[in-house]
Amino acid sequence: MIPVTQRHMLQAASSLCHECRGIGWVFIEGGGVQACRCRIQSIVEAKLARIPPEYEHLRLDEIKPAVKRHPKQPFLWKTVGKNPDGCYLICGHSGSGKSALIWVLYRRAVERNRPAVAISLAELVEDYRRAEIARAENEYLPRLAPASLQTKSERWFVGLDDFHFGRPTRFAGEMIYRMLDAIYSFQHQLIVTSQLDRHRLERYWAEAGEGYGAAIMRRVLEIKSSRCITMF
Repeated sequence: MIPVTQRHMLQAASSLCHECRGIGWVFIEGGGVQACRCRIQSIVEAKLARIPPEYEHLRLDEIKPAVKRHPKQPFLWKTVGKNPDGCYLICGHSGSGKSALIWVLYRRAVERNRPAVAISLAELVEDYRRAEIARAENEYLPRLAPASLQTKSERWFVGLDDFHFGRPTRFAGEMIYRMLDAIYSFQHQLIVTSQLDRHRLERYWAEAGEGYGAAIMRRVLEIKSSRCITMF
C-alpha cells in the first residue's frame, strides 16, 4: 500500500502539464521561452472569473435582445454583432443593456487571449489615486496604466462603464485624458457607456478644468471605427 504522503505526491505529479511540467513556460530550442498553453488558460480563466454573475452566461452570438426592457436593444446588438471589434460610445438610461455589452465584448476579447479590462469610471479613478498615493516606482501599477497601453504588439480591449459617475476633479481629468490618449494613439478597442449623452458628457468633463471636456470627448469619439449609439 502506498503511503498517503507519497500518494499525494504521485497525484500532484500526474496532474502537472505534460508540456511544461508545472513551470508555466515552454523552452523553445534556439528561441528562448514562451508561455505554455496551461499558463495561458489559467490566465484566461482568472479574467473570466471577474465577469459579474448577472452577465457571465451571455455570449455575443447567443444574445436575445430584451425588447421589454428597451425597444432599441435589437438595434444595439445587431450593430455590435456586425462589428464586434469596433469602438463604441453607448449613451442611454439604466436597463438599456450598456453594461451587458461591455462584459460580452470583454469575454470575447479574453477568450481570444487579448489584454482586456472592464471597469467603472469610479473604480478606475480610485485605481489611479491608489497608484498616486503609493508613488514608489512599481509599488502599485493601475490596471490601465497609460504606459501599458502604449503598445502595437497587442490590441487591448478597454470597457469603461458609467463614464459620468464621480466628481470630475483635475486629477481625474488628467489621468483619464492620458489613458484615452494612449488608447487613441495606439488604436485599441474602447467601449464607453454613460447615462449622459455626448454633449452632456463634454460639459461634465469640462468641470475638471479648462479644455478637458472637449479633449476627452474627442479621444472617445475620434478613435478609428468609433460609433456613438444613443439609447434614450
